[in-house]
Amino acid sequence: MKSRFHTVFVLSLLLTCSAFGAAEPGGNGDSIQDMQCGGACHGDASINETSSAILSLSSPETIYVGIPTTLTLTATNLETSSTRLIGLFLLTDTTGHSDTPQDAGWEVLSDANGGAVNYLEQTLTPGQNETSISWVIRASTLGSTTFYAAIHHGGGDSSPFFGTTATGFEVSVEPVPENLPRLAADFTPPTLRTLDSPTELNIQTQFTDSIQFEWKSEDGLISNALVNSTGDNSWITTIPAALQPTTVQWRVILEGEGPEQTTPWFTLAAEESSWEVSENAVYLQAFALLFMIAGIVITLQIRFTSTSTPSKYDETPLILEELALTDAQPPSQELAPPPLPATGLPTDWTKAQWDAYGHDYLAGKYGGGQV
Repeated sequence: MKSRFHTVFVLSLLLTCSAFGAAEPGGNGDSIQDMQCGGACHGDASINETSSAILSLSSPETIYVGIPTTLTLTATNLETSSTRLIGLFLLTDTTGHSDTPQDAGWEVLSDANGGAVNYLEQTLTPGQNETSISWVIRASTLGSTTFYAAIHHGGGDSSPFFGTTATGFEVSVEPVPENLPRLAADFTPPTLRTLDSPTELNIQTQFTDSIQFEWKSEDGLISNALVNSTGDNSWITTIPAALQPTTVQWRVILEGEGPEQTTPWFTLAAEESSWEVSENAVYLQAFALLFMIAGIVITLQIRFTSTSTPSKYDETPLILEELALTDAQPPSQELAPPPLPATGLPTDWTKAQWDAYGHDYLAGKYGGGQV
């Protein structure tokens, strides 16, 4: 029983650890990550080497609360491994914990890869030693925030490299001027669309009388799209269908009573329709597989241990042997009382004695003989 428990425990440990404990030198995928991932995702943090990359952040001079703005990271002097894969972080602290823009009250609305996360991966082209990526973010409160950037990648000998900006980049968030044309505070731009279907965008604004809509594909060519009003500060426009997985960027120019405003470029990625996979369903399937394997192991152990040497306290064979001997004996038969001699009962015999011992008398054991 103890060995079976150990087997089930080991299977459980393997299934539960496989998803969380593996290093992934081939990349982790875009996601929301603290800086500590940069020190450990590609390997043991204790063996990281310092990246030679030079990182710098930039943003518009004026940033208003509740209005999207662009924060751009430029990385130069890049030296990577043969995969040319790098991971770039936008952070608000360097403690390695609770240091994403969201932790500091900023919302990531759009990133350069068509998502809305602070960690992005990018594959450089051969010979490329610099890159630039942008995030569209929105502050929820007034005040100052210090941003940092970080990078991790492999090196020439496949060792993990990690680095951060030399100093923080401070931005100040100001109150919104009265009547400034702007996107609605609760408007969140989409980040994904499906292939082969035009994308209809519904845009909500504030203090806006008219808007112009511009979009550009990966070749950088800027196009305009017709915009129709669907109500007060509500607009609708359409981006042509994408025929293959790609990204487009779009922005709007807002006109109203206040100064004209131009939004940042929002990134919209096109991808094939896919089935949504529930994380809970995946875990349920994993545990079902665990129990099935455990059941098979226990069944095999029972089968192979059934032929083992019996215990000295097991009396089952002896009992079975006695039962077999008992079954082999014919059932006893009661003899009928013997016939009385012609002279009647022997002297001093009673009828009961004759019925019990008459056969012996007739056999000569008591001096008798044949009738």
